[in-house]
Amino acid sequence: MFKISFESLGAIEFGEIDIAQLTIICGENNTGKTYVTYLVYCLLKTWKHFVDINLKTVLRELQKNGTAKIDLRTVVIEPWGDISTQAINKFENQFPEMLASNSTLFNKFKLNVDMTLGEKWYEQEYKNELRSNKGKLLITIIKPENSSIIEFAAPNSEDVTLHGLGNFIEEKIVELIFNESIPNVFIASTERTGATIFRKQLNLATTNLVDLLSQVHMQGADSLTPHQLFETVYGKRDYSLAVKHNVDFINQLPNTNAEEGDLLKSAPTLLERFEQIVGGTYVTNNEGITHFKPKGSKLRLGLAEASSSVRSLLIIWYWLKFFAKKGDMLMLDEPELNLHPANQRRLARFIAALINEGVKVFITTHSDYIVKEFNTLIMLNQDSPKIADILNTLQDYSLEDKLNASCVAVYMAKEENILRPGGKRKIKTRTLVKAEISSTLGIEAISFDETIDDMNAIQEKIYYGLN
Repeated sequence: MFKISFESLGAIEFGEIDIAQLTIICGENNTGKTYVTYLVYCLLKTWKHFVDINLKTVLRELQKNGTAKIDLRTVVIEPWGDISTQAINKFENQFPEMLASNSTLFNKFKLNVDMTLGEKWYEQEYKNELRSNKGKLLITIIKPENSSIIEFAAPNSEDVTLHGLGNFIEEKIVELIFNESIPNVFIASTERTGATIFRKQLNLATTNLVDLLSQVHMQGADSLTPHQLFETVYGKRDYSLAVKHNVDFINQLPNTNAEEGDLLKSAPTLLERFEQIVGGTYVTNNEGITHFKPKGSKLRLGLAEASSSVRSLLIIWYWLKFFAKKGDMLMLDEPELNLHPANQRRLARFIAALINEGVKVFITTHSDYIVKEFNTLIMLNQDSPKIADILNTLQDYSLEDKLNASCVAVYMAKEENILRPGGKRKIKTRTLVKAEISSTLGIEAISFDETIDDMNAIQEKIYYGLN
């Protein structure tokens, strides 16, 4: 899809990462894994908003003639290097705010994105339009298939507002060209359990606004200063963009009778597999109250009464049931949170099933169970007639439980001697080291293996010392 490289990202001095169908970040605590996750999430989520396309000529022609057209190769593809550089510079400036962090922490932060624009936009036909609140047609956008020419028509050109119309046109061009390269992304942050149970308290803007209104009611309008109002509405957040999006998502959970999403319509067994991990299902009524129904029970538990694993998995269940589509990316920061090892293994198989249905997955993990389960699925992907016989002897596995090693990229956050770009000699740097992946043995997760080997050696020393 694309490659990103960065410098001075929290604990990581330099890193380079290729986004794969399944991307895994491992490493000890405080080695920068979550920062990498948030960087990828914020980049995918906001990238399109920083792309600036020169549409001055188009807007002038629309106002003058009511029609205009451009060649996307000339306006976007050929100058993509300059457009991309400007977008990255804007992102770098905004990134600290997305992390709710002091900008001085990222004074030396640098980012580079290597993204190849595909050709699907050229091959497909595209149509769109913008109407006013009263249904009046403001503009139509048409691009024939196998063409780089996109045409615009404003039937009431005297109503054309340059700024608003320019934003709409730019948004649709970016949507058309980049949908192949930049997936819709959804994240389940490590704070998801707390966001579920404390969602109302975490909606800080609403809480602060209520406090201000109470103050006005009790003390009069003169007690409210412009500074207080500004801080309430626009003030700096104390939590990252990923956490904010999780809180917003949980505050707007759809009624469980709503229409299922596209992915689940084509692969309904995914929900069944996920509910085996959760141990039940969720229900949200018309009043927005959510309960958990344990499998095989008539109980309805409030979220405060349910287990931490139920709260941790809620956000993924709702994404899967109502919003997931092929081509999307699911990001899971420490998916093993609150899960028994058996459920960690089931979750690994569920992730593999998502990948085989066309969803990209990005995870950070401390779980050897999850990584070793991915190893099993990679080994099951071997082209051998004996695999079917082996599967027949294994419970909880099916022919679909396979993972292609070429779809997986694993990175270890650690100190390593590396040659930095432009450098002349290797230096010890906190970085991301890409792990070797074998189609017969799976992933070489060095930090996990070293820890397990150390534990085994200690136990052997104790055992043989006593016997």
